[in-house]
Amino acid sequence: MEPAAESSSVYMACVPHVPFLVLQDRDLNRPFWDAYERQAESLRAFNPDVVFVFGADHYSAQHLRLMPPFAIGTRAEALGDDGGFPGPLDVPMQTALGCTQYLIDHEFDVATSYAMEVDHGFSNVIHHFLGANDAWPVVPVFINALCNPRPTFRRCRKFGDAIGSFAATLGQRVAFLGSGGLSHDTAEILPQFDTAPSEAIRDYIVHGGAKGELTRDRWLDDLHGGLQVVNQMLLDRVPGVGSINESWDRRFLDTFVGDLRVFDSWTDEEVTREAGNSAGEVRQWIAAAAAAKAAGAGDVVVDHCSHDLPMGVAAAVVHA
Repeated sequence: MEPAAESSSVYMACVPHVPFLVLQDRDLNRPFWDAYERQAESLRAFNPDVVFVFGADHYSAQHLRLMPPFAIGTRAEALGDDGGFPGPLDVPMQTALGCTQYLIDHEFDVATSYAMEVDHGFSNVIHHFLGANDAWPVVPVFINALCNPRPTFRRCRKFGDAIGSFAATLGQRVAFLGSGGLSHDTAEILPQFDTAPSEAIRDYIVHGGAKGELTRDRWLDDLHGGLQVVNQMLLDRVPGVGSINESWDRRFLDTFVGDLRVFDSWTDEEVTREAGNSAGEVRQWIAAAAAAKAAGAGDVVVDHCSHDLPMGVAAAVVHA
């Protein structure tokens, strides 16, 4: 793909943030990385004034004691979890606050954080696209895609549309990044409140280490150990590991390159049943694409999609 045209004022890309992108050697997933690196080069050539990143969390920073459906960070720092890259983000506070006020004025009661923490659901994509967490001004936009109850797909589309409408008022070169996987299931390591296998884990996912025997460091250490085991199973091609549904992924992408309003009728129950509990991260993609279109981007194009690489998720890259 050629770099973004100089006359363009909007860029959009959506990619997975699975930790195995970092845990595995790039040559093992070379076709995916070739497409990804072309997009990263295209974004850097586009040289945005601000980047809106639509990301998720994995009980690293957001917990069930108070789980917002949507939140925008006015200041933010990334944790050093598996697949992530620690360090502060360069958040343009006035732009983030302006976006939040615009959303409130347009009937979105979005949460605001002056001390947002993010995990690999943000920093993985920021690092690989921008080179460092603070290389470009970034507005982090959190969407709850992990735990019940989650915002509807329709609401996520309209939320993204509103952010894109705000971005169009800035008179700047704006980029939108959607960070999340397609079909995959992480229910065993990232449970719901009522499926937590122990009181200690339930205490952690509710309180984030402020109560109970599990601290956040212990939680992240335990996840690290589990991911190492899963990674080896993926490398050994153990059947059934990864739980991806290729036909569902293809159906999603076929819809994604067309009218995003089709997703308005999709339900959380159907997506979870067919594609796994973590397939809800397509909310980030839908919101990012809706934002880009509202800001003036062209059609969405799939650069790469593969299901035969040892990543544990569909290795998809799309852009607009």
